[in-house]
Amino acid sequence: MSEWLYQIRIKVSKKLSEDLRSINDLELSKEILKIASDNNSRLVCTFDAFAEYCEEAEREGIEQYELYHWTKTTIDNPEKKAKHLKSFAFYEGDNQVYSKELASSIERSLKKLDGGDDIVEIKLIDSNPANNPQPPKRVG
Repeated sequence: MSEWLYQIRIKVSKKLSEDLRSINDLELSKEILKIASDNNSRLVCTFDAFAEYCEEAEREGIEQYELYHWTKTTIDNPEKKAKHLKSFAFYEGDNQVYSKELASSIERSLKKLDGGDDIVEIKLIDSNPANNPQPPKRVG
C-alpha cells in the first residue's frame, strides 16, 4: 500500500469548461458530474479554486497565506487564467487528494466517455513531490 495520495485532473475545451462552470447543459458535462457524484466527489475548476483562495486570503490577511502572491499573479495573468479556466480537479469533499482506489475509479469512468475534442487530458497525479513540480515556498 502506497503512502501517497492521488488526484484526478482533467483539461477540457473552452466550450466544455464554460458549461461545467455554469449551466451544465451539455450531455458531456452531465456525464462528468455524474461520475463525480457516483464517486462521492465534486468537480472543482482550478481557476475558481485559486480565486477563492485569494479572496479568503484578502479577507483573513494575506500574511497567513504563503502562496497568495504566486496565486494572485497567476490568476491576474490572462494566459494563465485562460489555461486554468479549462483545468478541473476532482475533490473528495474538501480533500484535494485521496486514495488511489478512488482516483482509479474516477479515471476509469472518465476514460469510458466519448469526450471527442472536449476532453483534452485526463491525468492521475500523486502527492509524491518527486513526481510533481512543487509550488514556490513564498513569493513576494
